[in-house]
Parts: sequence; structure tokens; C-alpha cells
Amino acid sequence: MSRELLLALDLGTTGVRALVVHPDGRVLARPYRALSTTYPSPGHLEQDPNEMWEASLELLRKALATAGCEAGDVAGIGVVTQRSTTLAWDAETGRPLAPAIGWQDQRTAPRVAWFRERGLPLTALASASKFEWWMQNDEAVQKAAARGNLRLGTPDTWLTYCLTAGEAHVTDPSHASCTALYDLRSGTWMPELVSLFSVPEAALPRVVATSEVVGEMPRALLGAAIPVAARAGDQQAATFAQGVHSAGGAKLTLGTAAMLDLHTGTEPAEAPPGIFALALWRLANGAEAFCLEGTVITAGSVVEWLVELGLLPDASALDRVAGSVSSSEGATFVPSLQGLGSPFMDDDARGLLGGLTRGTGAAQVVRAAVEGVAHRCVDLSDALGLTSGEINVDGGLGRSDLLLQTLADFLGREVWRAAETETTALGATHLAGLATGIFDEPGACRASVPPPTRFVPRLSEDERREARERWRRALERVRSEQT
Repeated sequence: MSRELLLALDLGTTGVRALVVHPDGRVLARPYRALSTTYPSPGHLEQDPNEMWEASLELLRKALATAGCEAGDVAGIGVVTQRSTTLAWDAETGRPLAPAIGWQDQRTAPRVAWFRERGLPLTALASASKFEWWMQNDEAVQKAAARGNLRLGTPDTWLTYCLTAGEAHVTDPSHASCTALYDLRSGTWMPELVSLFSVPEAALPRVVATSEVVGEMPRALLGAAIPVAARAGDQQAATFAQGVHSAGGAKLTLGTAAMLDLHTGTEPAEAPPGIFALALWRLANGAEAFCLEGTVITAGSVVEWLVELGLLPDASALDRVAGSVSSSEGATFVPSLQGLGSPFMDDDARGLLGGLTRGTGAAQVVRAAVEGVAHRCVDLSDALGLTSGEINVDGGLGRSDLLLQTLADFLGREVWRAAETETTALGATHLAGLATGIFDEPGACRASVPPPTRFVPRLSEDERREARERWRRALERVRSEQT
């Protein structure tokens, strides 16, 4: 077999997956392993960097074995990760200096609030305040910085460092733009912000193209040297895999959170309140793309919560339970269990379950939760000014036919679900394939993807308007309780 296969290493919030993909789009293997998370104190969420790497290497080996191929058959590997989890390690030893701080961690919320009061539109999701927290509170990080050995990064940076045996300390614009330290227009770290957050600039990774070979996996890891050919944020990789390659296209990923990305073209766009301007990717030929992104903080995690409460036997029963009733029968659920994300950016908002009667049962509550997630996604669409055209959907929660039909109904537009739900990993292989010559241009990547499943709106315009008005009243109750 010639070197034509592509590997993806996809490290998410709760687990890591490896894919072996043929250029024609066939996924030959997709092993998965869960990652552990610890909560050392209220609002703190941490993960083990060593576990991230050990699980990744284990799954890469397992993926090759499952696919019946060898490392010598692989043209390149692409890395795709959660974007705002932060890691710190020592360049001399290669060892982590502290547990990774998860993107959902809220320890810097007071500091973020201080910045917001002074007009800096920061969120606790961004890496900058986490880097600053380490510089102020972690002795090992402080000592490594004093010696000039400190290395900081997001998970893509850490995994690429490990994959190249410490040779490459890099990131790409899609990750860098989520740190709050990156200048979208110059494509470099912004010295004023780096200084503001007391981050040693020498500790930050070099920003390289999203699709570019930056080194090789040593032969000892998998049996043959493999080019490390791409790195991308999870949302940006999914956007690429969905074929949203030109301005005006939109992609919605329904995972633990929900992220809606609107392609804005080759120049950064002005972001409306509660929405963030980010880099989508930079290709090896210098071509750049940008987006506006909005976030529903609590999406798939709502399903986990329903299971924990005993209202669902397991996540796979979502459509069966919610679909056993024709409506929520007046029950309303606002899924702001961890605050309201875009466009409201209300960290103090909490979930609301209302409109209950003696006849409300588990099925009605679950259906209300499905409708609540759909409404929040429509809130994102409205904030981004999306009034026409389909929305491309992927992610684990996107497997719910009921949710996607409800979303199409409340949007009043078609929703297209990707045939391959692992679009983040697929995007990583597309970008790696571009860097290694397997694909000659972005359109060739899209040609290997099967057609999507389409969900067409069924509600009349009057019914849709009425549903959205009821939702707005529910949102007002959630927000008024915090004032």
C-alpha cells in the first residue's frame, strides 16, 4: 500500500479518538477512550496532560491495528483539539508543570469580570486568564518562567510537542485566536495583551499554518516516521469538513456545548455583542479564512444531566422518550445550567424549568429540554444575522432527529446533518491531506464526503413566531431573576 492513508488525533473535552481515513472518505478505524476529569475545588476543572498523551498514543496504535495497516501507509497526521484548555510544561524535561486547566474552569471568573467592567470583552473560556492565573499562583510555573524553560499552549500544542518528541512548539491561528492574546489582522501574538496578562512571550508557541508539515513522528512511536501535517481547533476543523469554505456559510456543532460558526471571508469581521471574531484557518499557501462564533454553553451536557436525574435511562433514549409525547404541553426549559452564553454572556444566569402542571411527566420535561437547546441555537443564528440558507450540523447531539427537526422548525430554514458525525476528526484529515499532497485543493476534500440528511421546517410562520415569543418570555424570567 502506498502512503495515502490519513490519521486524525481528536482530543475532546471528555475523551480522545483516533481515525484512519482513506482519501475516498472511508473511515477504516475510529477507536475511542474516555479521559478523566477532576474537580479539586468549586469552579475548578482539571485534566492530566500525561493521560492525554498516553491515551492518544495508545489509540493511534489501536487505530492502525484495527484498520489493518502500518505507519508506513500513512501520508500524514492531523491533530484537532478542544481549544481553550491550557497546559504548562518544562522545555528541559518535557514534563507537565501542573494539571491542565479545562476550558470550562471558572477560577478566573472574578478576574474576567474585572476586565469586562473596563471594556475588554473577555470570557473565562479564553486561555489568557488561565495563563495569568498560573503566573500568579503556581510556583513551578513561576520557576520555569524564571529559568526560560516555560512552555505554554493549548492541547494541540502539547500533543504536537509530544508527537514530534519535543521538536515543535507550535499552534495555529484557529487555536491562537481563542486565547485572547492573538491579533487577527497581523496573524501574530499581540504584545500589549501578552504583557497585560503577564505571559512570557517566549513561552508561547510559534503560530504556523493550520495545514502545514511542522515535523515528524519518530519511527519509534508507531514503526515509521509520519509527517505531523495539521493542527486545528475542533470547531474550525468541523467547519472545514462540512465544506463551509466561503463567506456566508454556517456550521453548528452540537456537542457538550453548541458552537455556531459563520464564515465571514478572508478578512476579520466586526463582532456584535456576545459574539467572537476568530480565525478559521490558514493554509500552507497563505490563504486565510475568518468567522464569527457564538456559543450555547449547555447543550449536550443537558442530556447528561437528564440521565443523572433519572429522567432518561441513557443518552441514546433521548428521541424515544421526548418523542413519546407530541409536545412539552406547556413545559419550558431554559438550559442555562452554567450561565447563558452568546449573545447574552450572562454568567450568573441559571437554568429554568417552568410551565409545569400536575400532568407534567418525564417525557414532557425531556421534550422541553430538546426544545430549549433548539431555541438557544436559534438565538445564536439571530445574533449572527443568519436569515437565509441552510445550516450544516454535526456533533454527537446532532444524531437526534427530533432535535434537528425542532431546530429546523424554530429556524424556519433547512438543517443539514453531516453523514459522518466525527467531522472534527475528518477535518483534521482533510487539512493533513492538503499539506501532504493527497488533496490538491479544498474542493477535493469535500468531494469525498457523502451527502447530508436534510431536515425541512414543518411549522407555519405563525406557529414559529408564537414559539419564539414564548421562548423570549422564558429568557426574560431567567435574566430578571439575576437583577
